[in-house]
Amino acid sequence: MSSLRIAVGFKVTPDYEALRASDWVRAAKDGVDTRYVRRVLDTFDESALELALRLRDARAEQGLETGLMAFSVAGREADPFLKTLRALGYELAARVGPGVAPDETGRAGGVSNDAGLDFAPSATAALVAACARESGDDVLLLGCSNSPGDDGTIPFVVAEMLGRPCVTQVTEIEPAGDDGLRVTFAADDGLVRATMRAPCVLAVGNAVVSHLRVPTLSDRLAVRQAAIAELSATDLGVDVTAALGREPSALTGLALVDRSRAGVILGGATPAEKAHALYHEHLRAELEKL
Repeated sequence: MSSLRIAVGFKVTPDYEALRASDWVRAAKDGVDTRYVRRVLDTFDESALELALRLRDARAEQGLETGLMAFSVAGREADPFLKTLRALGYELAARVGPGVAPDETGRAGGVSNDAGLDFAPSATAALVAACARESGDDVLLLGCSNSPGDDGTIPFVVAEMLGRPCVTQVTEIEPAGDDGLRVTFAADDGLVRATMRAPCVLAVGNAVVSHLRVPTLSDRLAVRQAAIAELSATDLGVDVTAALGREPSALTGLALVDRSRAGVILGGATPAEKAHALYHEHLRAELEKL
């Protein structure tokens, strides 16, 4: 019975749509304070996590073993997601990175929002590659891009660091023998299906499946005592400060994009009155010009 080890790197991002406009005013100086908004999974990362589960299930039907690991470059804000993944059958769930900052009261347990890493794909890639080496995976799944500040290069930089081939815009993954994979990905001229051998890096794009399955209550209870592994940059041999210093680009400012539209509220108590107002106050003059 052959075993394939799959690692999935994902990112938990703040729901930036829930931020107030005033939060962006001091963003360039102090970073964006996102402690009060909920955390969400990036869409492409969520697809990667579910594709790994489906690949495990498909291999199990063929009598093949599959080991699953998930990790996130994050603080404790990722713990609820990591616990969900443990309940879904990921044997190991770990968070990697700078750790947790004190909250407003000075006690440990606040959420760290490291703007430096959010806008430093090369430094983030160094952490992801180091974690992949530590896990000893055969296949590494990543979202093709995630979060503000990501330029879509992380999977390619990680693949170069690991010395592995990389396929991007992956939409589906199927087993092909003991250690083979049939990978469907989007190319310029349409969908392409290729057979690959491990080790490799797969960057998931607009996948067939975009939502992570929900674990049952019994699944959650079965792993309620399971610990979330913690790995620091030091553990992985990554000097984050030096990596940030080598970053080819630097964050110089953040600004909220105004997407509001101009509009007019029509008067009138009935649909007929509103239609009358629309015609006489707004459309008539334009129509007479025709």
